[in-house]
Amino acid sequence: MKVLVIDIGSSFLKAAVLDMDAALVLEERKTAAPEKIKYDDPLLFEIPAAFYLDFVRSLLDRYAARYEDLCGVMLSTQMHGFVYSVPGRSDVYVSWQDMRCLHRYRGGEGDYMARLRGLFPREDMADCGVYIKPALGMANLYTLLDEDPAIPRNGTLYTIGSYIIAGLTGRNVCHPTNAGPLGLLNVRERKWDRRVIERLGFGAMTFPELSDGDFACCGVYRTAGRGIGVYPDYGDQQVSVVGSLPRSGDGLINIATASQVGRITDRFVPGNYEVRPYFGGEYLNTISNMPAGRGLDVLVNFLRGAIARITGRQVGIPEVWNGIASGFVQDPRGLGVDMTFYATAEKPDGGCIRGIHQNNLDLDTLFSAAFQDMADTYRDNLLTLSGGKELGSVVCSGGVSWNRPELVRVIEKTLGCPCRLSALKDEAMSGLYRLALCCMGICSGLYEKPQLLLRMKAQ
Repeated sequence: MKVLVIDIGSSFLKAAVLDMDAALVLEERKTAAPEKIKYDDPLLFEIPAAFYLDFVRSLLDRYAARYEDLCGVMLSTQMHGFVYSVPGRSDVYVSWQDMRCLHRYRGGEGDYMARLRGLFPREDMADCGVYIKPALGMANLYTLLDEDPAIPRNGTLYTIGSYIIAGLTGRNVCHPTNAGPLGLLNVRERKWDRRVIERLGFGAMTFPELSDGDFACCGVYRTAGRGIGVYPDYGDQQVSVVGSLPRSGDGLINIATASQVGRITDRFVPGNYEVRPYFGGEYLNTISNMPAGRGLDVLVNFLRGAIARITGRQVGIPEVWNGIASGFVQDPRGLGVDMTFYATAEKPDGGCIRGIHQNNLDLDTLFSAAFQDMADTYRDNLLTLSGGKELGSVVCSGGVSWNRPELVRVIEKTLGCPCRLSALKDEAMSGLYRLALCCMGICSGLYEKPQLLLRMKAQ
């Protein structure tokens, strides 16, 4: 029995054919994510939605022809973004990296974030598990429609996953893990929040159906003369958490292009964090907008540009990181880096490098300070999630965790507790495998049969 799993990420699109009986990856494919549409406005981040649907459809057609027992496809997708579809307008995916809600509000003072915070005080969003912030789907959709009154308000809203599912099956269905980050879901009750929807003026829109349970088939895609079951779109953070095989009470740090800290809980308790849907009726308390891979890229790209300008030679990112890691010594020597290079609601003006004096600015001190700022931020926010209680252990997931052992060592020292990496380097594939075990009826729960570990390469 074979299953096709696809991770629709921000930096890469990854796919694998899993042999469920042998717990084996038969084939893998990785391609760069599509580039955003070029606009003069740097706050816009849109991608033609058809790209993702065509990508998934082409993979299904190819692998269904190759494997007669391919029986299902499952998606892990980046969250917060959306597709708003109306006749006569091209379907675009408005990414979580879109920041149009920082535009000046055309109907009054301040920007759209200030407008929305006025409409929705934090206590009004408690049951949604989120608060008003840049990247939230509802914030950018509200801005999109307010800035262009010609766009009809009775269109169809999709997550990027439900857009793909609808294109394959005819049903616009999404999983709560992807519905929640739009800001329009009552996470406590797992249903669309009509109070929020009506206040935003979204009442005439068509919303995705919420999937029937975590593992129910959403429909069938027909290719190669047979039907392939299409399963829900799962939020990429939750998939990575599943794939990291957390233990009870673990602190969770996911460091990839974006980054979050989290803890799993069986109770819905709002606080100074987001409460995101998890699996089996549980919740994933989360603080996002943590310093992440894209922040480190700012520093690395500065170095690449400087090298190219001075030497005329283009160097790749791996070459830069090899140079940084070679003989690296963790010692900031008074240098400080605020890694908030991408503006957040709390720090709209970005980050900084501070404390420079005549003999403390070099590669080691710069990245020592960057790593320390990241570790300090993770510690402070994990303590918020734990109610101030020290953690017994932490699991680090995401590509940056695996590729930057220097950073993990700084995190472990800063937290004062053991930090381990996730069970496999690719938590998305590991998590999708655990979910596939349940979707295919092999397991009845995500952590049943823990001895079944996915092997990433055919031997």
